[in-house]
Amino acid sequence: MVEGYEMFPHIPLRQTAEGTANLPGGQPSKNPRTDVNKSNRGEHGSRLKGVADSIVADWEKAQEQRQEEGKPLLEARRLTLQTDPESFEPDKLKAYGIEVISELENGYIIGASADLELTKLQEKIEKFINDERGGGNVAEVWELIDGIKSPEFILSPELWDHWDKVNDEQIYTIDVGIACLGPQSKLSDPPKRKQNENQDKYAKKFKNWSDKRDIQYQEWDKLSLKRQDELEEFISNYNGKLLSLIEDRIPESAKLPDSFSCRIQISGKGLKDLVYNFPYIFDVSEPDQFAELVQPQSLSDGEDPHFQLEPPDKNAPKVCVIDSGIQERHPLLKAAIDSENSRSWLPGNQQTDDYVKDGGHGTRVAGAVLYPRIIPRTGKQPAICWIQNARVLDDNRKLPENLFPPNMLGEIVELYKGARIFNHSITGSLPCRTRYMSAWAATIDQLTWQRDILLIVAAGNLPLDSRIGPARLSVKEHLAANRPYPDYLLEASCRIANPAQSFQALTVGSIAHNSYQAPSYSSIAQKDMPSAFSCSGLGIWDTIKPEVVEYGGDLVKDEGVPPKITCNKSICPELVRSTFSDDGHPGPAIASDKVGTSYAAPKVSHIAARLASELPDESCLLYRALIVQSARWPEWAMAGNVEQLHVLRQIGYGIPNIERCLGNAPNRIAMITRGERRIKARQAQIYEVKLPNSLRSQGDELEILVEVTLSYKAQPRRTRRHRRKYLSTWLDWDCSKRGEDPESFHARLLKDRDAPEDAEPGEDIFKWTLGKQKNHGKIKDVSRGAGTIQKDWTVVKSFELRESFCIAVVGHQGWNNDPDASVPYSLVVSFEAIQANVPIYQEISLAQVQMEVVDRVEIQSTGRI
Repeated sequence: MVEGYEMFPHIPLRQTAEGTANLPGGQPSKNPRTDVNKSNRGEHGSRLKGVADSIVADWEKAQEQRQEEGKPLLEARRLTLQTDPESFEPDKLKAYGIEVISELENGYIIGASADLELTKLQEKIEKFINDERGGGNVAEVWELIDGIKSPEFILSPELWDHWDKVNDEQIYTIDVGIACLGPQSKLSDPPKRKQNENQDKYAKKFKNWSDKRDIQYQEWDKLSLKRQDELEEFISNYNGKLLSLIEDRIPESAKLPDSFSCRIQISGKGLKDLVYNFPYIFDVSEPDQFAELVQPQSLSDGEDPHFQLEPPDKNAPKVCVIDSGIQERHPLLKAAIDSENSRSWLPGNQQTDDYVKDGGHGTRVAGAVLYPRIIPRTGKQPAICWIQNARVLDDNRKLPENLFPPNMLGEIVELYKGARIFNHSITGSLPCRTRYMSAWAATIDQLTWQRDILLIVAAGNLPLDSRIGPARLSVKEHLAANRPYPDYLLEASCRIANPAQSFQALTVGSIAHNSYQAPSYSSIAQKDMPSAFSCSGLGIWDTIKPEVVEYGGDLVKDEGVPPKITCNKSICPELVRSTFSDDGHPGPAIASDKVGTSYAAPKVSHIAARLASELPDESCLLYRALIVQSARWPEWAMAGNVEQLHVLRQIGYGIPNIERCLGNAPNRIAMITRGERRIKARQAQIYEVKLPNSLRSQGDELEILVEVTLSYKAQPRRTRRHRRKYLSTWLDWDCSKRGEDPESFHARLLKDRDAPEDAEPGEDIFKWTLGKQKNHGKIKDVSRGAGTIQKDWTVVKSFELRESFCIAVVGHQGWNNDPDASVPYSLVVSFEAIQANVPIYQEISLAQVQMEVVDRVEIQSTGRI
């Protein structure tokens, strides 16, 4: 950029309209199997009835046997249903007397019935057979399975792999998820105001509904407490115990509106009974294991830097580093450490220093927050932020087994209330699961919903030489199997690690900052390509993960078969290094000897801290939006022979740019929503960007890059699948078509809004890179709308634009049907002339000012608000 970005600040986006969204209607299509069932009522109904009778008989026998063995009797039993995945709504099961415990893939639903006779289900089946009112949906229920016969639906893949080897006498530490909504999984629908109904009468009806709503919330809270007690009583019969209690209760950070999670210790015998018979359990997994890249020590030349770090401004942003501790008196760090608030979460160990061998881990991460590229050797400068030290990993970079991540994160966020940016360079060692959100990731989403914070999470690393279980293969194994780089990064074994799949965290992968070539050795990646160890997406439910990448180094290999994998300091990022050592001789303060996504994530935290410093009154949603909006693919990713879906999965939206985050250039302008913007389901809010005639009349040769990023957050429910059920409210965005004027756009997006006769409806939509839905963009099998950060971009000819470019943010109902429910969001829109010598900033900026002046005149003359 020729001139400094400071001269070209972001300008406010102007909202021009708001109203009820014009949402598409229609019924979901039914699977042909459902139609066959409906055509053969007698056969389908009789088969379901026979299975239901068999399940009821088995339950009766099981209860008798439990009584004989002195085991606690069960007040409900679990069953699994396979339903039409296209049309069946799980909440319909309330009418069948079945509580939804969790939704699974392919239409499978785990349910629980307190009626051990399955009376309502049997009645529904009879009505279906006799073609009576109330039985029609039974055609969408394909199969019934006794819950005891399908433990694989609630066990993690790793635990299921050795389920037959669980020893009755052995003690196991296990994480479990318990559903606690009961049969009433949603609020009743609020009353609709009838035509000509007076306000007082409607207000009274709404007040009655509101009172019932408050009672329902209380009932859900009571049920959660009741099921905690039931779980504790159940496992106590096997001398088991809950490890994650605080003051004898599940802490709030481990609770969601539909469930709670906890860590327990129990015998193998008790574990089997719990999995087979506890009716409300939906997730059973072993605690995550942790593994960093193990690399040969290859230190940089030791040099004592003469640079002096000065303290940041007292009101500077705070970045909390959740890691292995920090060498707080390190000369390159100590001025920035908020040492008064340092704390260790390690049981029985209050040390907050970083004692990880070979130079530490948290120390390097903290250094990368302050020095994202090069560490100065001379001079002095103030730190950009305060660093807060939350130590959770031990000296071996492990999270202690009795430290449950949801509890730990809740306590950290509560303690560090002054921090809004949290660097989380910790991940599990295995690929994240895609059935439903993990407790760890869901806690990040819940905490983000509750507070104005941003968690920046590492994507995770592949091991160098040896696999971790059957699910995570090493770099060496992929190469030995003749899977070429970077294609092997698309394998399921290379998927991002827990909790990088979190919807509301910003996930960071790694790319190489340099390449290396020497006799017999060469780097695996070239400059700006994905690091050979960096885990890839897509994330859970086809979300784009990682969203961005930063420089975390690479690996080198020799020419052997299989190759030897190592690293070289020329391709390792320069990092602050802990000087602690076992032999009493301090190590160097700076080193290029480690690689990993752990060191890519804090470089994005640095950008977030810069944004927090420049825009202290704006939300973390805007910081996240600006970081993603600034990201671009490197040159290699734009080549015509590169599969761009692979690029998206490996590096997300690309490399963020701090100058584009903080400002613009003569040929670029970004517009942002300022302050808190909230939206409800079925609502649309429209923004308008005025485009000057001079920009639109420059002919075919002027190409404009248009980028749009929507960042929002919503409350999660862990027992549900996909954004439409996982999130309380979900959003997407739409924009003007080619040649579409504002009046036509308003009429298209807003209900009860007609366009004037002379309005121009426009032609087809712009060819966006991702598209609003799968296969609507240039890149197939992916869409921009799967997650809570939604970016898209396209290049248009200037003559294709109208005098105004409109963008609408649209709210959709998720699991929360409360009419008062709303969610916050931030929106960023930018225009950039591909030809860098074409200035557009001043003209577009001036056009927005002129539009505001015109609006003020209209308001004064018409009296409209």
